[in-house]
Amino acid sequence: MEQPSQIRKRGVFEPSMRILLKLLALAVTSALAFTASLAPIRLGDAAQLFVDDYATQQLEGLRRVFHRPERYSGNPILTGTNPWEKWMLELNGRSIVYDDEVRQFRMYYGANLPDAAAPEGTRYKVCLALSEDGLHWRRPNLGLVEWEGSRANNIIPWGENWMRRPNVIRDVHDLDPGRRYKMTYVDVFGGRTAITKGYSADGIHWRLSGDGKPWFRDAHSSNLLGWDASIGRYVIYPRMDGASAAVGRSTSGDFVTWTEPETVLAPGPSDPGRDFKGLAAFFYEDLHLGWLWVFNRNQTAEAELASSRDGKAWQRAAPGRIFFPRGEAGTWDSEMVLVIAPVARDDKIWIYYSGWNTPYTAEAEEKATHGWVENGRRMQWAIGLATLRLDGFVSLDAGATSGTLLTRPLELDGSTLTVNARIDGELRVEVLAAGRPLPGYSAAECLPVRGDGLRRPVRWKEHVGIEELRGRIVQLRFTLRNGSLYAFRCGR
Repeated sequence: MEQPSQIRKRGVFEPSMRILLKLLALAVTSALAFTASLAPIRLGDAAQLFVDDYATQQLEGLRRVFHRPERYSGNPILTGTNPWEKWMLELNGRSIVYDDEVRQFRMYYGANLPDAAAPEGTRYKVCLALSEDGLHWRRPNLGLVEWEGSRANNIIPWGENWMRRPNVIRDVHDLDPGRRYKMTYVDVFGGRTAITKGYSADGIHWRLSGDGKPWFRDAHSSNLLGWDASIGRYVIYPRMDGASAAVGRSTSGDFVTWTEPETVLAPGPSDPGRDFKGLAAFFYEDLHLGWLWVFNRNQTAEAELASSRDGKAWQRAAPGRIFFPRGEAGTWDSEMVLVIAPVARDDKIWIYYSGWNTPYTAEAEEKATHGWVENGRRMQWAIGLATLRLDGFVSLDAGATSGTLLTRPLELDGSTLTVNARIDGELRVEVLAAGRPLPGYSAAECLPVRGDGLRRPVRWKEHVGIEELRGRIVQLRFTLRNGSLYAFRCGR
């Protein structure tokens, strides 16, 4: 039998030891996490944005500002004007392609019309529009589909029953010229909806259901990212079956068969009444970015900004903060906006979207397919454009009092340091090693950067660049007064 003193020892010493061991383990874990967070980053020549804190170790006196796109004054850029379109035009997650070889924008837009021969009495189809400047669009006479006795239209032939929710990529990765353009779209087979694939050499003449393997899903809405070279697979973001509030991720090595989707974004307790019905994902520098389609009580829709470093672990840049809002009351896009993957051209980010001024109801959809005027206003789904400064999603701003950004340790692999900034005051950069400024690279020796520019060079009195620092592990400290810093780049 144990003595009372031994019992007292067990009661006091052992729990204390367990607590001590737990604290020690926690300290080791924290130290490892801290060390990992400070592990050097090899930048390459990608611009470093401030959507997340990937390259940031410390901020002092700087304010993170989220910037909304500026709507084009000539919106909407495309409305339903032809008999086969009526007043319902829509885009999906990746509906616009820029073809560098012919210097042309191509838009694959949906147009929906009543058709008793189609499932649910609606004929979902896709039409093609072309533009050289991204602003003014024309409908080519494709002559491929007969509609009401004429082939003089821009309709692309549909599949078994439908062609709905198109996502199109121009895939330079695929060596087969007949698969240079790829499309995912929705079709109906035997009464079941499916995500279906199409292939084309020119983006006009398509081999539909070309692999004979439709992907049957109850929630058939999906947005295609395309070929992700970092994992050597195609990536798509479908809406999750049985949970319209969530977005999933699936991959494929051949574009034919796809993995079972795993949820990557879903509303949380702080999102009452919100559904996430799509993620229009795209590559931007070394980031994956995406417009998260946020439906509010299934009545209106707007977009948040989301980001990821690997396309799998996503985070909302500012949960609950609408990055692309609906238009004001009485405007053509006052009820819903569905924003698609953008196109970066001419030092701007071109952001196309579907806009609705009709309620999100089956009754409104049916009325819009026939044409609908209310109080002298055309009730419609149409297509609009907004633009954003290159790298301009988020900036770090300082006022009259200077603020600083200290980066994580970086392994430099370039010869020049440039900044995308708008500066009324000044910006200085110093290079540190082991926490101390390197000779010749201090803030005092940095030539002040001023003005507004996308690629403003950073120089020092005795150094025009950072070439002699290539391969070294350093930190950069930016000191900013009266200005906005959008990104920095260590270029080659």
